[in-house]
Amino acid sequence: MRVTLKLMALTALLLFLFVILRALFSPPGGDVRLPLEVHLQGIEPGQHERVTWNGRRVLVLHRDATMLEALPEAEALYDPTSRFDRRPRGMTAAHRGWVPQWLVVYAESTDLGCDLEIVSPYAAEGWEGGLRDRCRGGRYDFAGRVYRNQPAMRNLEIPPYRLEETRVILGAD
Repeated sequence: MRVTLKLMALTALLLFLFVILRALFSPPGGDVRLPLEVHLQGIEPGQHERVTWNGRRVLVLHRDATMLEALPEAEALYDPTSRFDRRPRGMTAAHRGWVPQWLVVYAESTDLGCDLEIVSPYAAEGWEGGLRDRCRGGRYDFAGRVYRNQPAMRNLEIPPYRLEETRVILGAD
């Protein structure tokens, strides 16, 4: 009888620990990735929209011609060919988007997870403009690629998404 009670107590304790540890180490927003639609009609070239998807901030940027022209040469970037970053399969490394006009990235730096601000090519002093993290000033180009000699060592992460004519569907492959 005592052995049975001890085994039941041990089983309950192990089950409790399993539930707690799984909750602590599960991804933000849980395992379920619900799709989120972002409508593109109102986002003019040079403008952007920020949304929250699965507990993370996402930036949808409609790049204009100036932003595309401001993309730097490979020698200015830490990982110009995007060898070490996370992006959907089949996406080109040059623009890091399904089409050159649209950039969809998690809106947080890759070192500390700080919020990003967009710096216009006209307002940037000493660089071509792009995205800058608000904590330590790390710089990324308009394709989300990190410049050399910055606090971050990885390009911005790209969430899984599908691009249609008038919308982006986050969470769709």
